Amino acid sequence: MTSVSFYKLSGDLQVALALVCQLTQKALNAKQQVLCLVADNETAEQLNKMLWDFQASAFVPHGLGADQQPIAISADSDPGEHHDILINLQVEIPTWFSRFERVMEIIYPQPDYEQAKRDNFKFYKERGYPLSFHDLTDKFKP
Repeated sequence: MTSVSFYKLSGDLQVALALVCQLTQKALNAKQQVLCLVADNETAEQLNKMLWDFQASAFVPHGLGADQQPIAISADSDPGEHHDILINLQVEIPTWFSRFERVMEIIYPQPDYEQAKRDNFKFYKERGYPLSFHDLTDKFKP
């Protein structure tokens, strides 16, 4: 069964994208594939640039579009061939989320967005998915 982790941040979208960079690096080190599902193409481009600049001593192989391996950045509703980790920065839960071993939901302070993530938590909980919650509001500083 898919496990779901929520990560709560105190910053804005840029802070959330910085966390996504760290999470993708960890996944890559564990030889896992990641689909980063973002809200729009502009956010996809921002994350793409941040991953290129993430660490001078490390390379995170990634690309735009769900067909990219091992790290894909997409705003589309197609998961491609991915099944390891889904990092969801969209408001909605994609219908195909359960094909993934793990879903990571990123929460940052924006009223409608935060409420949508609360609703997502409730959705997963009511259906019995294993949940974890990580409050990084005072700990994560990119």
